[in-house]
Amino acid sequence: MAEKDTLTAVLLSGSVYSGNPMMNLLIDGLERTGADVQCPENKLVFPATQAALRNPDADVLQIDWPYPHYHIDDSKYETVNKIVTIARAFTFLLDLLIVSLLSISLVRAVHNKRHHDKLYPRLERIVNEWSFYLADAITVKCTSAVDIIDSHYTAANPDKMHVVPDGNYIEVYDNDVSQTEARAELSIPDDEFVFLFFGLIREYKGVQDLLRTFPDFDRPDVHLWIVGNPNTDHLETEIRELAAQENVEAVLEYVPDERIQYYMNAADALVLPYREILNSGSVYAGLSFGLPIVAPAIGCLPETIPQENEFLYNPDQDGALLQELESAYDHPDLERIGRANYECALDQSWDSVAQNLTEVYRSTLDGHDATDRVRVVPET
Repeated sequence: MAEKDTLTAVLLSGSVYSGNPMMNLLIDGLERTGADVQCPENKLVFPATQAALRNPDADVLQIDWPYPHYHIDDSKYETVNKIVTIARAFTFLLDLLIVSLLSISLVRAVHNKRHHDKLYPRLERIVNEWSFYLADAITVKCTSAVDIIDSHYTAANPDKMHVVPDGNYIEVYDNDVSQTEARAELSIPDDEFVFLFFGLIREYKGVQDLLRTFPDFDRPDVHLWIVGNPNTDHLETEIRELAAQENVEAVLEYVPDERIQYYMNAADALVLPYREILNSGSVYAGLSFGLPIVAPAIGCLPETIPQENEFLYNPDQDGALLQELESAYDHPDLERIGRANYECALDQSWDSVAQNLTEVYRSTLDGHDATDRVRVVPET
């Protein structure tokens, strides 16, 4: 690979997740470092190869989420979806092999140990193992993730792994209303204590566990708000049934970005009762709004949330969630914890993320002998 000042990165998931705040913040951060970032349209067949061929001068191709590049659920027939998904998955394996032979580095960014919906787990493992094997570098969000991914996958070589945490969401969401103003907007009395769950509602996030625990929290001035859009009709029905209890409000709908501040600023604490998680965008959002966070001590959360936030619990311990809800309610200085969380968010800048990531990119180039790979020259 010839030396050049401008680093060109192709983000294969950039167009697939164009509405994802994390992806947009990453792209902006990389561009501020001087990198040229390309987010090609996701092609149905050989998306990585087509992206590389359409960007022949690119240095790095990064894959964040392989799943959308082979999974299909468009057909109303489950068997058809399965057959097409399997065919696309094995085509994607060949796709990655071809890219590995081209003069472009392959970087695999790990956000989850496995896909949250847990569909086609054997197929997903094959795709992940292959992508880890072919990758020139693997990025993870925390040091614990190195051990987690290494223990779960055979091909995820720790020597390839680089820790690149995400940044904050401070610049993404409006945050100019006070708690009093936010509560007035939502008709919440000033003397109530408000726990908030916020985010897309999916099975792994444990909202059902929170709703089953809440009746045991016997405080008349405490309210629980569940705010977010369930990803299936079945889950929405279950959440509505569980939320039909005293002192619980369920807003089961998509919340526009400009409205998020009202729910965040009205709350006293954010509750994220994940059943399993590696990395959480909702945690970064909570930190960015300066909210105390009640969450399990799993995955990257203990490294993401500062030690001043005392409300992480062992999810395998009976009654641990209830205990931490009570601890947050009884805490004499939640404002101090909120300030510590906000200060932690300030330290998590996307400029720093982008700088660390470009160093990872360049390390893959430094280790390459350009003669070992095929340089594709576009026809003139």
